[in-house]
Amino acid sequence: MPNWVDVMVETTEQREALMAFYNALYGWTFDVGAEEMGYYTIASHDGRAVMGLGQGPGGEGKFIVYFATDDIEKSAAKATELGANIFMGPMDVMDVGKMALVLDPVGAVHGLWQAGTFPGFGVVYEPGTAGWFDHASNDPATAAAYYTALTGMTLNESGPDMRVLQNGEQWFASISQDQMPDRPAQWNPIYIGDSLQRVRDTVRAQGGSVVVEEMPVPGSAITVFAEPVMNTLVTVMQAGDHADEE
Repeated sequence: MPNWVDVMVETTEQREALMAFYNALYGWTFDVGAEEMGYYTIASHDGRAVMGLGQGPGGEGKFIVYFATDDIEKSAAKATELGANIFMGPMDVMDVGKMALVLDPVGAVHGLWQAGTFPGFGVVYEPGTAGWFDHASNDPATAAAYYTALTGMTLNESGPDMRVLQNGEQWFASISQDQMPDRPAQWNPIYIGDSLQRVRDTVRAQGGSVVVEEMPVPGSAITVFAEPVMNTLVTVMQAGDHADEE
């Protein structure tokens, strides 16, 4: 299952600006790591971890979704066997855990995380926390085959364009045809908003731009905006019945 999300930026100014933006959007608070940790910052909602903000050369503001593993070496070997490229790690992050970064067979980056003292998300499926994950590419069939084999999860195909990863009865991620075909394949974590109107108003007040005002999706609705710091597209889902249905 996905157990963490983080975003990398290049500068302290960018990191602090993103912190201010997400505080305004969700009320998140932040625990900034020490210099030897690269000032890696944990965002929390009501004291429970929801996202990381890293800082370093080449940080572009893109989301990275991490998948939990009990044996990162075995998972990395499996990913390689399935056609992925491990381009960082596996490596120890002090006593916090072990991580690896992976380029999947269709070109999207994801992470692997073996927990040490830090398990990842402290809460999901509530307003201000992660509620869904979407993988978008021009080859969703190949992506779906990779992630089902890597994770051991079930693939639910209820239509030609509907591929959902399922853990038992719980749907948790979609594998989608990208509607922007020139965009590189990517994972998009979708956080839950208490009010999409409030989200849009806050985004505009903070200098971001709304790309999709509101669009219905099964069981909910979404809005899409470009955040004002790195111009990354962000999708927010309306709080409501979705989590209860799972």
